[in-house]
Amino acid sequence: MTNFFEGIIPIFAIVFVFGMPAMIVWIALNFSNKKREQFHSSLQKLIDSGQELTPDLLQSIPGYVEEEKPMNDIKIGAILIGIGLGIAIIGKVGLGANVVMSAGLLVALLGLAFFGYGIYDKKQNPESK
Repeated sequence: MTNFFEGIIPIFAIVFVFGMPAMIVWIALNFSNKKREQFHSSLQKLIDSGQELTPDLLQSIPGYVEEEKPMNDIKIGAILIGIGLGIAIIGKVGLGANVVMSAGLLVALLGLAFFGYGIYDKKQNPESK
């Protein structure tokens, strides 16, 4: 009986490590799709009933999604820089692992790229953001 559990624990670990992110993404996409379907079915019922569609009425329908805001590259860059430096410091000081420090610096450099692009884009298109 002990050998059974020794063999099954690694299998469960692998399934959960790789399966949980996929499950989380599936749940999020499924929920979003159900909200969209609910909105469209309610909208179809309103159209079939001949009711006038006003902006206030559309906003009151369950599942209504307002216009998405454009991505703020400067904010994302600043957050990634902070996260990357935090990971690098923990990796070097706390764990003494150069691999973790390198991963943190990679994230920080990615943040620096977002930050720089955000500033460049803002100068090119000042009215867009």
